[in-house]
Amino acid sequence: MNIAIISFQDNADIIGAKYIHAFLMSHNHKSHLILQSDPDCGSDTAVLKFIADNNIEVAGISLMSCEFYRASQFAKEFKRRFKDIPLIFGGIHATVAPEECLSVGDIVVRGEGEHTLLELLGCIEERRDFSGIPGICLIENSQLKLNPPRSLEPDIDKFPFPKHLPKDMYVVHKNRVLEVDGELFRSISRYKGTFPNIITTRGCPFSCTYCCNSALKEFYGHYPVRKRSVESVIAEISEIITEHKDCLCLNIQDDCFLTYDNNWVSEFTRQYKDKINVPFIVRTTPRHINLEKLTLLKEAGLMMLSMGLQSGSDRVNREVFKRPVTGDAFLNATRLIHSLDIFAYYDVILDNPYETEEDTLNTLRVILQIPRPFQLQLFSLSFFQGTELHKRAQKDGLSFKDPKTDRHELTPNTLNKLIIMAPTVPQSMIEYFISRRNSAFTLLVIDMIILVNTLILNPVLFLRLIHRAYGSNLPKTFRLIKFFGKTALATKLRPKWE
Repeated sequence: MNIAIISFQDNADIIGAKYIHAFLMSHNHKSHLILQSDPDCGSDTAVLKFIADNNIEVAGISLMSCEFYRASQFAKEFKRRFKDIPLIFGGIHATVAPEECLSVGDIVVRGEGEHTLLELLGCIEERRDFSGIPGICLIENSQLKLNPPRSLEPDIDKFPFPKHLPKDMYVVHKNRVLEVDGELFRSISRYKGTFPNIITTRGCPFSCTYCCNSALKEFYGHYPVRKRSVESVIAEISEIITEHKDCLCLNIQDDCFLTYDNNWVSEFTRQYKDKINVPFIVRTTPRHINLEKLTLLKEAGLMMLSMGLQSGSDRVNREVFKRPVTGDAFLNATRLIHSLDIFAYYDVILDNPYETEEDTLNTLRVILQIPRPFQLQLFSLSFFQGTELHKRAQKDGLSFKDPKTDRHELTPNTLNKLIIMAPTVPQSMIEYFISRRNSAFTLLVIDMIILVNTLILNPVLFLRLIHRAYGSNLPKTFRLIKFFGKTALATKLRPKWE
């Protein structure tokens, strides 16, 4: 069949849609992958013209919750123009909020989409009944029909590799739909496309209440971490670096890459050093770190690692987030990371209505014990639909912003500002500010330091971490900053307050 897969993400790192695109093409469907990142609905006319000109038979929209309203604007006009073309929604928002998607579309694919969509397209093509397909949702006799989930594919090596720059990928550019070439791809990709993404596992060992994994585990009942073989992962990476000679670093997007055991990591790093030899980034949790894994990965090219603290309050992690990580376990992991000179980003969630001031102070106290240098990724807590925390907040009658419509930025309160300053300002100064945080003069000084931190201290720290991660190699540092630094430093220079 002739299908268009449309994403409303703001850059070309749409790895989920790329997986679906590659899977359909491997089964002889004609798939067109369209990136519509223009917030102006007027440019949707170009996409609708593309659909008409290319005789598209089925359209699919892949989306996260924050893209729903933009996608719904498109969907309404699509259905007005093409009443007979099925419009299918997939992605995490379709999984957790199928009824919303069916208010503007025809069919919803919930959960892992490859096999479900393939069967659905076969039924549509052959004009067979598809209402009983596992994993779909539709309106039948004016009632919402939620079919049970499809069994997960146990062998994810079977899925074809999603190309970094896929064949038949298009982008809406200046009110036209253009096929993406190398130059256009660099302009729509983060870091000019020099940081390709790869996923080696599906799932997460945790089920944190704020995360979509809690919704997926509820949907499936059992949502295990599924892992690829070393050979499959190395083959995909080899393909990427062969096709993209400008690759500076691989971004391994697994929720927790270190769920692999020591033997897998040992074999992966052996082959990686022999065949790849490109720096890479991973994400992990404190519970899955050990010295042997980190040492092997560092020797193979690990340059950056992201890990979550989320809250320095053991009570909040345990009772609110259901995250089995203590502050002590987190700090032990940071010491291992620091000992190997790995560029570290640590995630922290702020603006949590279930936290007390003492909980937030505990977070700050833990952060002050992290070995320097490091950087923080700070998030204002969002209550995403379908998650366990969203359901709890609704039950408790909390008032909160809808992530579908509001970008939830950090609240500019004193403790948040001190947390922002913690990686760059001396610990003794932070502790002094904590003890005098209700003083008007102290608040004025903090605001002045925040400005200096934004303009000077944080960018300098970022450059220092890059240099350190590259073993103090200046040419490599400058080459990386040329592509990565512009985007990253721009982020550092834009403190976002609610």
